[in-house]
Amino acid sequence: MMFRKPVFLVNVVLLLISALFIGVPSPSWGQLSSFGVPKKQSKPAEIVTAHGVLSVDKVQPGSTFQVAIVMEFAAGWHANANPAGEGLIPTEVILPDTPAVTFGEAVYPKGEVLEIASIGKAPVYHEGAVIGVQAKLSRTAQPYPVTLPFQLRYQACTDEQCLLPKVIDVDIPIEIVGMDGTIRRINDAVFAGIQFGAPPGSDPATSESGRFSQALSKGYFWAFLFVFVGGILTSFTPCVYPLIPITVSVFGAGESVSRLRSFLLSVTYVLGIALIYSILGVAAAKTGAVFGNVMANPFVIIPICGILAALGLSMLGVFEIRLPYALQNKLNTVGGTGFAGAFAMGTVAGFIAAPCTGPVLVGVLSHVATTGSVFLGFWLLLTYALGMGLLFIVIGTFSGVISALPRSGGWMYILENVFGVVIIAVALYFLKEIIEPLRAFLRHSAGFFAIAGVLLLVGVLLGKFTQRFKDLPHLVQLRKAFGILLAVVGLYMFIGGFTTAESNLDWIADEAQGLELARREGKPVMLDFYATWCGACNELDHKTYSDSAVQSRLSQFVNVKLDFSRNSDEIKRLQEKYNIVGLPVVIFFDSKGNQLKKKRLEKFIEPKDFLALVEGID
Repeated sequence: MMFRKPVFLVNVVLLLISALFIGVPSPSWGQLSSFGVPKKQSKPAEIVTAHGVLSVDKVQPGSTFQVAIVMEFAAGWHANANPAGEGLIPTEVILPDTPAVTFGEAVYPKGEVLEIASIGKAPVYHEGAVIGVQAKLSRTAQPYPVTLPFQLRYQACTDEQCLLPKVIDVDIPIEIVGMDGTIRRINDAVFAGIQFGAPPGSDPATSESGRFSQALSKGYFWAFLFVFVGGILTSFTPCVYPLIPITVSVFGAGESVSRLRSFLLSVTYVLGIALIYSILGVAAAKTGAVFGNVMANPFVIIPICGILAALGLSMLGVFEIRLPYALQNKLNTVGGTGFAGAFAMGTVAGFIAAPCTGPVLVGVLSHVATTGSVFLGFWLLLTYALGMGLLFIVIGTFSGVISALPRSGGWMYILENVFGVVIIAVALYFLKEIIEPLRAFLRHSAGFFAIAGVLLLVGVLLGKFTQRFKDLPHLVQLRKAFGILLAVVGLYMFIGGFTTAESNLDWIADEAQGLELARREGKPVMLDFYATWCGACNELDHKTYSDSAVQSRLSQFVNVKLDFSRNSDEIKRLQEKYNIVGLPVVIFFDSKGNQLKKKRLEKFIEPKDFLALVEGID
């Protein structure tokens, strides 16, 4: 004992000196062996570990991406869910304050209910949890590596005890690349179960994507029902309804067919539409982009207009569209050319209707683009197409009944001629997107519509709608051709005129110029993003902006109108800057230059609702 005591004291003194001069912390008494030598300590296992993953391998300026915080617990431990039970501290992700990145609200998984003796039932996370956060990178971000410093607050417990709340750091590196960089989706399995809402910067209460996410949060049944009903409502819009004559012409309005065959042709036609939308869903999931400007591409418009014009001329009896007999006989062995033609025309109809099928399609595609789920994208868009095609199936089925009626009085030729004129006028309407004089010709005035009415009336009188071209002498064919031409022009004037509003507002066609003018004059700003193929945009023009009360209110604004009808680098820049995935979009700034995100408009509204929306903006 006399020997050990001095040794012990010497060791203590040496340790204190080393801690004082060398900076080595002195061990506690419990860490010393009986000989005064520090015990070798084993590192305790972490109760909760967390790491972050991204949905993409790289991030481009202006793009939206997803972050997941993955938590794992040691055996026997759990953490309170979010939301937590009364009096409990919930698990919470603390978002970083990074200037170049805007974050949405964190999406927490649903907790498992656990019976706790002191408070009763409470939701908890067992074994692990995955928390999602949607993020958007600024358009002005420069290509360089960045670290997002997330924090995670939690309280770990067992069935018998709870530790004090703890905050740990979760640093997530991201690589920012230029717009020419290649982006690849990663970690699909991690993000598959996270139901993200509206992208950062949008108002979930007013966006269709937000409404769809709310339906999805109630379960997949409600989400698919929402999409199916949205498809039905879309079929009654002005962009889709004109396709009905095409449906009747494909399904046998001019020939006697059974109701069963008409029904099967109708279903085949709708399956063609469904194919296009299913492809859109898969493309949105794989690329994170939303189909929006297809009708602005001449390589799409010209073939579609050519098909419509050929179909219209066939309805008028100028010629018959037939396949070579050898190919026709071969196709007959697998169901006949009628079904092949119906399917092909359905795919064309899907392309025609896609750009302006309304906010439901935009909302669904937006959600699919953020989740990256190919399975969800395919089936949601297929359901949407089936809803939109329901009206086509009904009309196509009963077109067979129409064709079975007696052909007395040439009334069936009248029907064919009317449909032929309508189809060619629709082709002309789409063609105006690439032929500027066709657009500049249109007006929205009483005089313009009066002239259109005269041309249409004279065209019908001269067009001999009770007969087909092939049954007429050559001179009468010339008269009929002139009458058809007048009728097509008159109908085009009606269709185009009603979608071209005359407005007393002073529009500015440049975003930067409009914002600068508003800054100088201290006025609020309205940015109206539109396209000529957007039905709701046209309704805003000739129903809302033409209202005298609306015009009086907007005269206090700097009004900027930005045309998205054709693709360009400037359009892409605006899409990224304002997070535009579909049209219409109307954005407001107050007189101090602040963007009013809760005032964002993404659909047609009546003048009184518009006035209520802009109330208080100054």
